[in-house]
Amino acid sequence: MKYLELLTARLRRSVQESVHYSRYNAPMIGVLGAITFPLYYYIWWLIIPQPYENLWLRMIGVAICVPLIFAAQWPKAMKRHFATYWMLFLIYTLPFFFTYMLLRNDLSLIWSMSTMAALFFLVLAVYDWLLVILMALAGSLLGWAGLLLTTDVQDINTLMSLYLQQLPIYAFVVIGGSIFNYNTQLVKEEKLNAHAAVGRNIAHELRTPLLGMKAATSGLVHYLPQLVDGHKAAMDAGLAVKPIRGTRLDKLRHAAERIDEEIDYSNTIIDMLLLSAGQTTIKQDSFSWHSMNDTIERALDRFPFKSDRERHLVHWERGDDFAYYGSDLLVTHVMFNLIKNALHSVLSAGKGTIRIGTGRSSRYNRLIVMDTGPGIDQAQIRQIFDYFYSSKTLDQGAGLGLSFCKLVMESLQGKIHCESRLNEYTLFEMSFPREQ
Repeated sequence: MKYLELLTARLRRSVQESVHYSRYNAPMIGVLGAITFPLYYYIWWLIIPQPYENLWLRMIGVAICVPLIFAAQWPKAMKRHFATYWMLFLIYTLPFFFTYMLLRNDLSLIWSMSTMAALFFLVLAVYDWLLVILMALAGSLLGWAGLLLTTDVQDINTLMSLYLQQLPIYAFVVIGGSIFNYNTQLVKEEKLNAHAAVGRNIAHELRTPLLGMKAATSGLVHYLPQLVDGHKAAMDAGLAVKPIRGTRLDKLRHAAERIDEEIDYSNTIIDMLLLSAGQTTIKQDSFSWHSMNDTIERALDRFPFKSDRERHLVHWERGDDFAYYGSDLLVTHVMFNLIKNALHSVLSAGKGTIRIGTGRSSRYNRLIVMDTGPGIDQAQIRQIFDYFYSSKTLDQGAGLGLSFCKLVMESLQGKIHCESRLNEYTLFEMSFPREQ
């Protein structure tokens, strides 16, 4: 039973990864299928006639492909079932259709090559070798079942023998393609590990002076207020001490506490940067309830603006507040990434402003960061949340910021979404669950 649960979890994860990487290509795949199904019917029926063709099967393929063209416009109720639709689409259009047509054409050379191509595309679409094998097996068995149900096969043994002769070639395509995809995944993981290793080295070098500063401020936090009170008493008594303005004395009284808080905050930021560089999960042990308006205010106070001009580009007015369950430091880090990217876009374009807003609805709460800069191309929007994808040069970003933002929002049981129009705006919307 335990192994069955592990297998089920493995397959569910593989399906999610396949959908994640293929969802944005679904419209083009739908267009390709809607064109090629009738096109090759014309080729194999009139130009290079084959022993068998089936217009109805191809029209069903077209009918399955058309919804993928409009996948982005699906209602939310339908989008929840996209993974199931995608798996059934792949099984029908690749292993089932090509196996059935291969058998009906007596395993001809053209359809043998076509079946190999179909299996190769299945490997590219699914990624995981185990799921590829199960889908190819299911589609092939359905192809054989379709053959037996629709025709009266005179010599099933001969057909089976010929099919078994070609089966090792199909198995090689599946295994070889899966190994290639596995190596691609290893390269991705190695890049993550390399970033994490570099981050750990930098963190070690930073934590050492921070630790020394922490030790030094522990005494200041305890004694500095007393020294300030003593200096003030000496001034009131007319003793020969250098005068200090009252406002400066008030700042000195709490300076050590602020330094201590900033050291703790710096250590937390280092932890978050290490997390964004090398991990794919976020611990939720320290999650608690926070006010979104308070988080936004602290994020803007702490953000390292390089000039007053940059600060004046960001506009926020306290709006609809809401509570969210999670880490305010993680949400602050998400805002840091979005504000940094928005500032880069606005300043590089020489135009635009940045607005931050909140909203509430019956289903979820929203945090919006929008800039009126140059916008993002639609092809890039499909990839911006992927690890290591960046539209900037190598010295400007490593492609980890937005992928970490997505990871944070998923850990909060929320979502992050991007909309953009070239030369008009770019909008990031973060959806948080409503308070219970």
